[in-house]
Amino acid sequence: MSLLDWFGRKKEASRRTLTEELTDFYREHRSLVFAYFHRVTGSREESEELTQETFYQAVKSLHRFEGKSSLKTWLLQIARNVYRNRVRTWVRDRKHRAEFEVLEGIADDSKSPEHLLHQSETREELSRLLLRLPEEYREVLVLKELKELSHADIAHILGKTPQTTKVLLYRAKQKLRDLYEREVLRHEEPL
Repeated sequence: MSLLDWFGRKKEASRRTLTEELTDFYREHRSLVFAYFHRVTGSREESEELTQETFYQAVKSLHRFEGKSSLKTWLLQIARNVYRNRVRTWVRDRKHRAEFEVLEGIADDSKSPEHLLHQSETREELSRLLLRLPEEYREVLVLKELKELSHADIAHILGKTPQTTKVLLYRAKQKLRDLYEREVLRHEEPL
């Protein structure tokens, strides 16, 4: 069953317009797509623009969705393609400069200001290091650890086997750990 059929059945059942269904679809899945882009680009503005492009491409491709994967997997696959196309444009134009936006943490009032400062600094360092990883390492880390997708879903999105995504995840974690130890922990050691 195509996504268009699914929307059509929902429309018949609830007498809602396709526009209303698409609006609900966007609202329900926007945060997932936006969070993916925010993790791989580090920019709120870029993430918003790429999210809009992803949903535009999804609506254009409604007729191609056959239900062989979840909507979440299908959308993230489109998001990945949108991101790759954008990166090609950035490289070709040589105008893009990655700007990093500090991750917003959820403050816990029971923790000391020193702890919160250290926690915030650690998040900033990890996010900065994440942006320095090769693209495929960054993607697999974001999809597995932050989006909590299965290796089967990640494999579908990345066009790889689940075993390959497991290896990529292992290597990505190793690389991130090495960077963290070399650049963050080394600077924190007392002289």
